[in-house]
Amino acid sequence: MASPGMPAALFSRRGLFFLLQAAISLGALAYALAGVDLPLLWQALRGYAPWAVGLSLCALALDYACMGLRLHTLLSAGTRYALSLKAVLLCVGYNNILPAKAGDAMKVVFLTRKTGMSLLDVSSIILWERLLDVLSLLCVALLAYTLLGTGQRLLLPVLLVLGGGGLFFCLRCWSAWFHAAYARFFPGRMATLCSRLHEQIIDKISLPRVLRGFVLSLGTWSCYFASFVISLRLVAGLPLDGVQMLTVFAVTCLGMAIPSSPGGLGVFEGAMVLSLSWFGVEQSAALGIALYTHALHFLPAALAALLLNGSRGFWKAADQPESSRRIDGQGDTI
Repeated sequence: MASPGMPAALFSRRGLFFLLQAAISLGALAYALAGVDLPLLWQALRGYAPWAVGLSLCALALDYACMGLRLHTLLSAGTRYALSLKAVLLCVGYNNILPAKAGDAMKVVFLTRKTGMSLLDVSSIILWERLLDVLSLLCVALLAYTLLGTGQRLLLPVLLVLGGGGLFFCLRCWSAWFHAAYARFFPGRMATLCSRLHEQIIDKISLPRVLRGFVLSLGTWSCYFASFVISLRLVAGLPLDGVQMLTVFAVTCLGMAIPSSPGGLGVFEGAMVLSLSWFGVEQSAALGIALYTHALHFLPAALAALLLNGSRGFWKAADQPESSRRIDGQGDTI
């Protein structure tokens, strides 16, 4: 039986975690704002060409379209692409608004209600989405480090990639041993949950389908990078070459991976201003384009999520027979 002080202890840990997230965000935002000349900042923002802003919005739309297509390839065959795109916008939008990546939880609930798939099946698909994003980000970081000629820094990313691949190989090849270990070392329900997760995420995974998902993930991140290139070169007119822009992109994305406030407020600006400073960009100009780029990826998705969530019948469960789920010849559900 749980002790009376346990809820208070959990709340205290959770409070400290959110306090740490807020401190990281405020610290990064303070760094981005330090020494900024406000008149110069306003002048930089006013100088952005409308046609370049429109072009960056097109790259953003293509980014979301690729994310929707990736999710569509992982879901059941009867799922419409429009449903996958709505789930993506709901997730990204509410992750920008709510703490603790609540958008991912809303995405799982939404897809469970709309597709008729089990909560575990949908959760495993979303987990694979995140794993593909992590792998794509590692590829971006590796490429940036390689093009900058900093070969001595490649060791850690290479070890992470090899370690992840080795872990998956072990979990798949010695699956029976892991299932037996779950039953032996965990309580009844926990053992069942771990075993089912292992089965869905490792045992039944279709490798060709994951490969297609990875290719689409690279396409998604390419569109994301394109929006940065358009923002830096055409909107802000910064004299950066391709390697420098890739470095700014990689550092900003890695900074966004740090747990912080909803939407990475403060951390996004701090990481982008820091990386731009390495290439001689003045702080006011750097903060201006950082604010613009963050707003580009924050406001449209948040607005779309709010509109979708408030639309009639958005959360209404759809009846879908079990036979309509996509099952391949090996019994794969992903």
